[in-house]
Amino acid sequence: MSLQVVTLKSEEAVNWFQKRLKNAVSYGLSTEDHKMFDVFISSTLTDVDIKKHIINSVLPTFFENIVSRKVNKSTIDAQASIIRLFMKYYGGTCSQFKNSLDKFTTKALCECFKDDNIMFKVTKYLALYPQCGGRGQQGINHVEAWTDQFNDYLYCASYFLNQLYSNLNFFSSVDSKYEGKFDISVFNLSELGQITCTPNERYEKLTSVFLFFNTAIQSMLLSMFSTVKRFDSNKVIQFALSTLSVTSEKLNATMITEDVIALDSVLWKLHSSVIKTISALIKCCGRILIPQGISICRILLQSLNMTQLSSSNYIYGTTRPNLQQRILTYQVINSWLAVAGSQSSLEMFSESFTSGILFDIKYDKPTLNLIVDKQTGNKKRKSGALNEKIINQRDTIVMHDYHANKNICNAAHLTLQLFLNTLSSDLKPMQFKIFQSTIINLLLEIIKCQKPNDYPLPYYDDSCRQNLYKSLLSLIISPHPQCITQTCVALRLFNFGTTDHNEKIKEVCRSSLSKLEHIIRPRNDTLFFPLENEIEIPQSEQNALPENKTHFLNEIVVDSMVSNKAKHLQVSDTDNINPTITISLTNNNLSEKINEDLKSTEKKKCIQPVIPETSKQAPIYVNNVIEAMDIENNIGKHEVSSHNENDEIEDNNVNEMLKDFIDSD
Repeated sequence: MSLQVVTLKSEEAVNWFQKRLKNAVSYGLSTEDHKMFDVFISSTLTDVDIKKHIINSVLPTFFENIVSRKVNKSTIDAQASIIRLFMKYYGGTCSQFKNSLDKFTTKALCECFKDDNIMFKVTKYLALYPQCGGRGQQGINHVEAWTDQFNDYLYCASYFLNQLYSNLNFFSSVDSKYEGKFDISVFNLSELGQITCTPNERYEKLTSVFLFFNTAIQSMLLSMFSTVKRFDSNKVIQFALSTLSVTSEKLNATMITEDVIALDSVLWKLHSSVIKTISALIKCCGRILIPQGISICRILLQSLNMTQLSSSNYIYGTTRPNLQQRILTYQVINSWLAVAGSQSSLEMFSESFTSGILFDIKYDKPTLNLIVDKQTGNKKRKSGALNEKIINQRDTIVMHDYHANKNICNAAHLTLQLFLNTLSSDLKPMQFKIFQSTIINLLLEIIKCQKPNDYPLPYYDDSCRQNLYKSLLSLIISPHPQCITQTCVALRLFNFGTTDHNEKIKEVCRSSLSKLEHIIRPRNDTLFFPLENEIEIPQSEQNALPENKTHFLNEIVVDSMVSNKAKHLQVSDTDNINPTITISLTNNNLSEKINEDLKSTEKKKCIQPVIPETSKQAPIYVNNVIEAMDIENNIGKHEVSSHNENDEIEDNNVNEMLKDFIDSD
């Protein structure tokens, strides 16, 4: 009975899945439907019955329908997404539908080649194509298939790059016939040789094919695969260097033709695509690329240099050229710094890196000179109104200016913060000082402004000001060992930042103040601040104590007090001292033992024992007595006038007696 229930549930689930697939293919696949299919397939992989029904009934029906009928772009888009799901979870069984997959790929490239979204989904399932069929021992078949396909796509991208740069004399390339495995006839490249094809159309077509293979390389690097990916990263880096070797400056230096103009219009697309490939390579390989860190830094900094143009090269208030490439370059630099850290080799190019960031975070607004003709009478008032109108237009231009772009400014600040937190000590002192002075001066200018219109470009945007405060915090938290840290100035700037009209900026400034509080007033003692002073002794007690402040202080004070009392007793009974008495002095029972010894001498004063010369005397401990007497004598020097001559004679007799005891030992 239980088996029948399980079979019934599996059949119901498969029927539901088939109906949903038909609706998706007919009406398009939404994001929610795609997630639902992904959850359903991944959760039923362990169910043998459902998996068997899907492989035997769902997959064959689906792959037969993707080629049998005419479809529109929305249907192709949905089919491409579903194919990727089947390739992801049932890749081994999809090898039997290889012909259908090839036909669908050809149809998609022919009909939807200009649709970037569909082409991206096609490259997604092509990246999983090598895992079709048997794995072999430890997936060796899949590894070889993946490596062969990756090398083929890299060859195709290099081939079309040579076609794009073939008319340039300074680009060294070998013009050879196409030898790749991918069928490029689907791109209809034969149309490019016709006379009616203009240079713009030809370069646009070649650029689209180049971007397709470049996107396929990125998909293969970023997609999850069943086995370890094996490829040569140096080939990808050399391909990127070849793409970036042609710049707009080099094109302007050559003879200007229609081909050069057409190539210059699509050059930023080629550079942006190859920067994305480097980003995918970094995310795929990680710290394995540290030996190639110098080459990667050269690629990224070259991209920054070719997109860094002075303000005189283009008109104020217009869209900044190569905007997308510059933002993308900053993002890839952040990825490389996050992966490699202090081993990124970026400190070797710190000068170029510093100039590029300073150009983006600080912009000197050009002055606008308003020239109004001198007029008389009532026309003068009209000229003043016209002047005010022009000034208002100028403020509007400032608020909507795209020359000092806020996106580039934010990207530069994020890169600067990560760079300071990672490699601040590797900067030259002058470079660190330039960063410090630039950020502080910008914040001082913002504080002086009373209106958002008066803020320096592009800090009228709240996100730019927020990142500016974060960069200041990075300067304080990650200081340079040879530069002075402007902590006090930063405290005042953060205090002013808490009055900003934006709540996020206020929160950033408050958190920054709390972090600086721990730096200025650390919770525990550190090597940079003195320890707490010891407890001072009051002046009255300090004068009463002797100069020697050792750990024997208490013993000496007690001995001196006891010796004053014992002195008079010993002087009065010097003739009755018994040499056999053992004197042991301690701090606690000193006075008690002396009193007991003196009482015993009073009882035995009439008895004079005779001690033979050969008898051994008991040990006598007189060291403490001598120390006590010395201290007492030192103290008593101020009271010599108060003693009589008889007291001095008695003191001498006592000292001679003690010396005789010492000689007897």
